[in-house]
Amino acid sequence: MSQTLNFTVRKQIRFHHCDPAGIVFYPQYFYLLHETQEDFLAHIGHPEHALIASGLGVPIVDLKTEFLGMCRYGDEIDIRLSLTRIGNASIGMHYEIHSAPRAPDMGSALKLIANTVVVCSEVPNGKVLPIPGGLRAALLPYLETTKEVKP
Repeated sequence: MSQTLNFTVRKQIRFHHCDPAGIVFYPQYFYLLHETQEDFLAHIGHPEHALIASGLGVPIVDLKTEFLGMCRYGDEIDIRLSLTRIGNASIGMHYEIHSAPRAPDMGSALKLIANTVVVCSEVPNGKVLPIPGGLRAALLPYLETTKEVKP
Protein backbone atom coordinates (compact mmCIF):
# COMPACT_ATOMS: atom_id res chain seq x y z
CA MET A 1 0.00 0.00 0.00
CA SER A 2 1.49 3.34 -1.01
CA GLN A 3 1.63 6.26 1.39
CA THR A 4 -0.31 9.40 0.58
CA LEU A 5 1.82 12.51 0.28
CA ASN A 6 0.79 15.87 1.69
CA PHE A 7 2.08 19.17 0.40
CA THR A 8 2.85 21.81 3.04
CA VAL A 9 4.01 25.37 2.57
CA ARG A 10 4.88 27.90 5.27
CA LYS A 11 3.69 31.47 4.81
CA GLN A 12 3.85 34.59 6.91
CA ILE A 13 0.81 36.74 7.53
CA ARG A 14 1.62 40.16 6.13
CA PHE A 15 0.11 43.60 6.60
CA HIS A 16 -1.87 43.38 3.33
CA HIS A 17 -3.67 40.25 4.59
CA CYS A 18 -5.10 42.07 7.62
CA ASP A 19 -7.92 44.38 8.59
CA PRO A 20 -7.25 47.46 10.78
CA ALA A 21 -7.32 45.24 13.90
CA GLY A 22 -4.37 43.20 12.59
CA ILE A 23 -6.50 40.08 11.99
CA VAL A 24 -6.57 38.33 8.63
CA PHE A 25 -9.55 39.68 6.65
CA TYR A 26 -11.40 36.52 5.58
CA PRO A 27 -11.19 37.02 1.76
CA GLN A 28 -7.41 37.07 2.10
CA TYR A 29 -7.50 33.40 3.10
CA PHE A 30 -8.72 32.62 -0.41
CA TYR A 31 -5.66 34.32 -1.88
CA LEU A 32 -3.48 32.22 0.44
CA LEU A 33 -5.27 29.03 -0.64
CA HIS A 34 -4.82 29.86 -4.32
CA GLU A 35 -1.13 30.66 -3.76
CA THR A 36 -0.82 27.23 -2.17
CA GLN A 37 -2.52 25.63 -5.20
CA GLU A 38 0.01 27.39 -7.45
CA ASP A 39 2.90 26.32 -5.21
CA PHE A 40 1.63 22.72 -5.26
CA LEU A 41 1.25 22.60 -9.04
CA ALA A 42 4.79 23.96 -9.44
CA HIS A 43 6.04 21.41 -6.89
CA ILE A 44 4.63 18.51 -8.93
CA GLY A 45 6.14 19.86 -12.15
CA HIS A 46 3.06 21.51 -13.65
CA PRO A 47 3.25 25.23 -12.81
CA GLU A 48 -0.08 26.95 -13.29
CA HIS A 49 1.38 29.62 -15.58
CA ALA A 50 2.68 26.87 -17.90
CA LEU A 51 -0.68 25.09 -17.85
CA ILE A 52 -2.43 28.33 -18.80
CA ALA A 53 0.13 29.04 -21.54
CA SER A 54 -0.66 25.58 -22.96
CA GLY A 55 -4.40 26.37 -22.96
CA LEU A 56 -5.40 24.55 -19.75
CA GLY A 57 -6.83 26.27 -16.68
CA VAL A 58 -7.88 24.84 -13.31
CA PRO A 59 -10.55 27.23 -11.98
CA ILE A 60 -12.42 26.64 -8.72
CA VAL A 61 -16.02 25.54 -9.14
CA ASP A 62 -16.80 24.74 -5.49
CA LEU A 63 -15.42 26.05 -2.21
CA LYS A 64 -16.41 25.24 1.37
CA THR A 65 -14.58 26.87 4.25
CA GLU A 66 -14.65 26.50 8.01
CA PHE A 67 -12.97 29.28 10.00
CA LEU A 68 -11.71 27.90 13.32
CA GLY A 69 -9.37 30.55 14.68
CA MET A 70 -7.76 33.91 13.96
CA CYS A 71 -4.45 34.55 12.31
CA ARG A 72 -2.73 37.85 13.05
CA TYR A 73 -0.19 40.09 11.40
CA GLY A 74 3.28 38.55 11.72
CA ASP A 75 2.07 34.97 12.38
CA GLU A 76 3.68 32.12 10.50
CA ILE A 77 1.24 29.53 9.20
CA ASP A 78 1.56 26.12 7.58
CA ILE A 79 -0.90 25.40 4.79
CA ARG A 80 -1.35 21.69 4.07
CA LEU A 81 -2.87 20.45 0.83
CA SER A 82 -3.97 16.93 -0.05
CA LEU A 83 -6.28 15.61 -2.75
CA THR A 84 -9.64 14.06 -1.89
CA ARG A 85 -10.61 12.93 -5.38
CA ILE A 86 -9.42 12.85 -8.95
CA GLY A 87 -12.20 12.59 -11.50
CA ASN A 88 -12.16 12.71 -15.28
CA ALA A 89 -11.85 16.50 -15.30
CA SER A 90 -12.14 17.55 -11.65
CA ILE A 91 -9.80 17.52 -8.67
CA GLY A 92 -10.93 17.70 -5.03
CA MET A 93 -8.50 19.57 -2.80
CA HIS A 94 -8.43 19.63 1.01
CA TYR A 95 -6.61 22.46 2.78
CA GLU A 96 -5.75 23.01 6.43
CA ILE A 97 -4.17 26.14 7.82
CA HIS A 98 -2.28 25.63 11.08
CA SER A 99 -0.35 28.10 13.17
CA ALA A 100 3.32 27.25 12.84
CA PRO A 101 4.78 25.82 16.07
CA ARG A 102 6.86 28.48 17.84
CA ALA A 103 9.11 25.89 19.47
CA PRO A 104 9.91 22.24 18.64
CA ASP A 105 7.95 20.94 21.62
CA MET A 106 4.88 23.12 20.98
CA GLY A 107 1.98 22.00 18.85
CA SER A 108 0.13 23.97 16.22
CA ALA A 109 -3.47 25.16 16.25
CA LEU A 110 -5.86 24.48 13.38
CA LYS A 111 -7.14 27.82 12.06
CA LEU A 112 -9.03 26.95 8.85
CA ILE A 113 -10.28 23.96 6.86
CA ALA A 114 -11.26 24.36 3.21
CA ASN A 115 -12.40 21.93 0.55
CA THR A 116 -12.39 22.94 -3.09
CA VAL A 117 -13.09 21.39 -6.44
CA VAL A 118 -11.19 22.62 -9.48
CA VAL A 119 -12.02 21.61 -13.03
CA CYS A 120 -9.62 21.35 -15.93
CA SER A 121 -10.88 23.63 -18.66
CA GLU A 122 -9.79 25.15 -21.92
CA VAL A 123 -8.44 28.68 -21.71
CA PRO A 124 -10.04 31.08 -22.55
CA ASN A 125 -13.47 29.58 -23.34
CA GLY A 126 -13.91 27.38 -20.26
CA LYS A 127 -14.79 24.14 -22.07
CA VAL A 128 -14.25 21.25 -19.62
CA LEU A 129 -11.30 19.02 -20.58
CA PRO A 130 -10.06 15.70 -19.21
CA ILE A 131 -7.08 15.90 -16.86
CA PRO A 132 -4.00 15.31 -19.05
CA GLY A 133 -2.15 12.05 -18.36
CA GLY A 134 1.07 13.66 -17.13
CA LEU A 135 -0.78 15.91 -14.70
CA ARG A 136 -2.91 13.00 -13.48
CA ALA A 137 0.20 10.90 -12.80
CA ALA A 138 1.77 13.78 -10.84
CA LEU A 139 -1.42 14.24 -8.77
CA LEU A 140 -1.96 10.58 -7.81
CA PRO A 141 0.63 10.36 -4.98
CA TYR A 142 -1.31 13.15 -3.17
CA LEU A 143 -4.70 11.41 -3.36
CA GLU A 144 -5.91 10.58 0.16
CA THR A 145 -7.02 7.11 -0.86
CA THR A 146 -5.12 4.64 -2.99
CA LYS A 147 -8.20 4.24 -5.19
CA GLU A 148 -8.83 6.78 -7.89
CA VAL A 149 -12.40 8.06 -7.70
CA LYS A 150 -14.25 9.13 -10.84
CA PRO A 151 -17.57 10.98 -10.82
